[in-house]
Amino acid sequence: MKTRLTEKIKALEKERNMLLEEVKQLKEVVELSEKSKELESDVNRLKDEVNALKARIPKEILREIGEVEPSFLEEEKKEKMPEEECISCGEDFL
Repeated sequence: MKTRLTEKIKALEKERNMLLEEVKQLKEVVELSEKSKELESDVNRLKDEVNALKARIPKEILREIGEVEPSFLEEEKKEKMPEEECISCGEDFL
């Protein structure tokens, strides 16, 4: 009887330790997921702010001082082109 109780206690302690470890890992995943969401939100907000600020500056001035990212100017050109194939890059616009 004592042996069975000792074995039961060991099994329960083992199961408890496994569950505690699983809880710990799941909490870490939740924390990382929340941090990821916050960072994505911050990055998107900052991108929007950068685009809004660039939109307020005349393009001629940006070109003159060389602070325009080439991709920003290319996106602007693509937006102005009609919905057809881009001649310079060969991509189809939909």
